[in-house]
Parts: sequence; C-alpha cells; structure tokens
Amino acid sequence: MLRRVCAALILSLPLLSACEGGGREIDTEIRTINYECADGTRLQVKYGKPESGPSMAMLTFDNKLVPMHQEPAASGVLFVADKGHPNYRWHTKGHSGMLSLRANGEREFEVVLRDCESVQHGSTGESRS
Repeated sequence: MLRRVCAALILSLPLLSACEGGGREIDTEIRTINYECADGTRLQVKYGKPESGPSMAMLTFDNKLVPMHQEPAASGVLFVADKGHPNYRWHTKGHSGMLSLRANGEREFEVVLRDCESVQHGSTGESRS
C-alpha cells in the first residue's frame, strides 16, 4: 500500500518527503509526455525517476489513474501497472508507445491503444537503467 501511495505522490510532486521514512526528501525528475494514438485518443503520461529504484509512470485511461513501475523489456521500456490495476502494460520505444490490457482471467494481453506518438519530441519516457 505504501508503494502505491508513494508512486502516486512521487509523480504529482517534484519533491517528496516522508515516503522513505525519517523525513528524508527524495529528488525526482518528473516529465509529462502527451501522446496521440492511431485511433485519435490522446494520452498523457507522467514519468518519474527517483534517485534510487525503478522508473515509474502514471497514466489515466478509461477514467482510471494507473500507477506503473518499470520492468525489464527485450527492447524499449516496459511499464507494468502496480497492484490494483495489474492488467495494464505501457510499452514505449523511441517516441511511440502502446497500451495493452488483459481481461480478468485471460492469459494474453490485447493492445487497446496502438501507435501512440509523442506530441513533443524533445523528451521521451525512456530511462537508462
């Protein structure tokens, strides 16, 4: 539960204190990237990279705020939803991304948003870890 609360806060505040206990402050770079997908859907994703730990992403889809953490990927960057929304995956490569969703009880993920291109090409959600 603490991880979910910290993930939500870390992506909404540039400086967060108390998540690691002891009142320490954690510097976090936060970038907001707007995407336009093939079907015309617009998606905003906030990316955060704390001093230590994996990169995080926060997106809103289908009226749900979905906190995500970075997982290893064969190519590009893969973000997997945290507890509470375990069936979402956001995969970026370069300036594009796709959102996949797995129906409850299903094994396979279905792409629900594809060919999502970043509107501002000055920065991406990719991190070097």
